[in-house]
Amino acid sequence: MKNNIAEPSIVARKYADDFSLPVEIAQIVARRFPEYDSASAFLRGGLENLHEPDMIPDIIPAAERLILAVRSGQKILIYGHDDPDGFTSAVIAYETLLDLSREKENQIFVYPVVREVDGYILNPNVLRENKARGVELVLTVDFGVSNILNVEIARAEGLELIVCDHHESGITNFPILAVDPKRFDSEYPFRELAGVGVVCKLSQVIYRAAFGLAADEFYNLKKDFMILTMIGTIADRVCMTGENRVYTRQGIQTINRVKKPWLDALRKGGEIGLTFIYTDIIPLLVSAAHADSRLGIRLLISKDLNEAQEIIQKLRLITDMRRRDIDRLFKEAVDAVKVYPNLVISTLPPTKIHYLGALAARLKDYYRKNVVVIETREHKCHGELRSAGLDLYKMLNHLQDLFLDYGGHRMAAGFSMQENNYDEFIERANQYAASFINEDPSEALKPETILDKSQIHLLTPLMPFGDGNPAPVLTDGTDLYTIDNKFNIIDKGLWQT
Repeated sequence: MKNNIAEPSIVARKYADDFSLPVEIAQIVARRFPEYDSASAFLRGGLENLHEPDMIPDIIPAAERLILAVRSGQKILIYGHDDPDGFTSAVIAYETLLDLSREKENQIFVYPVVREVDGYILNPNVLRENKARGVELVLTVDFGVSNILNVEIARAEGLELIVCDHHESGITNFPILAVDPKRFDSEYPFRELAGVGVVCKLSQVIYRAAFGLAADEFYNLKKDFMILTMIGTIADRVCMTGENRVYTRQGIQTINRVKKPWLDALRKGGEIGLTFIYTDIIPLLVSAAHADSRLGIRLLISKDLNEAQEIIQKLRLITDMRRRDIDRLFKEAVDAVKVYPNLVISTLPPTKIHYLGALAARLKDYYRKNVVVIETREHKCHGELRSAGLDLYKMLNHLQDLFLDYGGHRMAAGFSMQENNYDEFIERANQYAASFINEDPSEALKPETILDKSQIHLLTPLMPFGDGNPAPVLTDGTDLYTIDNKFNIIDKGLWQT
């Protein structure tokens, strides 16, 4: 057999026995995790593999400040990003503070960003409106750490600000409480949490301080938080290793054991699996941002089954429309593409800003290169980037003098800038990207095991795939192929040695 790929190693055979895996799957695990403890953590890792949150910068004083604010009757605004990671982050924060307030709904408010209106920084008008109804403290979730302007805007409106985020930041001296494992001074062992993962950690500290819950008690009593963390983590395309894998695995295992109106409305008497999460739940939450960000929050906090069903029905109609729009715009984006050595750039006329991320993701898969999609309106450019190997945040940070604002992480990022900076951005972005060479694609096309296409369900223990845990390249003896998280087969040509 070619390259003896069909001959499992001793390690693979041991993994097959110890972890009850088909030998073909054990062969993949053995190649990726030759050390037994690492393989065990990947396949069996549970809550014991989560780190204590205390080493995340400012997490303890932020929890203490929020507890004091709620108990003293201060009104709090949760200001969240307008995507599934932001929605799930905001809901965990809302439910946590609501528990603290003993269900005083008129004390805790949520504002999901409207990107076309608000951009990527705090909107002073929104802060002003909430201050008028008594809000004194603003908690940002999945948002806020990248730009010092957020601090200045909040202070100008006479509001206290606490940031809880997972994005990169060039700020080295935070004048406010800023909870983020990616801070330059962070000693937290796992930097790659999604925004919702950081909020879940903050919630854990709040429940410990306010109610005396140990970690295992917190995760046992708040199983719905694990589900929300799983959804936000998968949706935000962060790496699928370490704590993110724990949260996703635990959330997937828990999702059919928790009763919530939104879950009951989605289940309809059946069970929710990973494919449904990718094809239905995440697209519904994405669609909320396209139509009315408040729908995403309302769905996840609703206590009424009928209301949840009505919101889901509305979001499904929006999803159908959005998919048609993106199919049409994708053709336009391809027509407008300029392909450079390590970057693909497509510039579009005014469109919905929320479409840019989806278009960038599709272009990345289509060209297998780093992608920037830009739309121009009113003398401004708005851009979304998706990575095929390039650290996008580092690139934007290198070019920060061109932007009005920017943010994101290694795999996904965005910016806005004046239109007159467009040409310079194109030139400098290409210079930066060209200095980084992606991994040799031929290396990625070496099959990891032989598996018939009818047996792809056997790959379930390795899923979900993502950065750090890529879908394996497989062969059926003739063809090379891989799969995505929806079990779609992606052909990669004939197997050649």
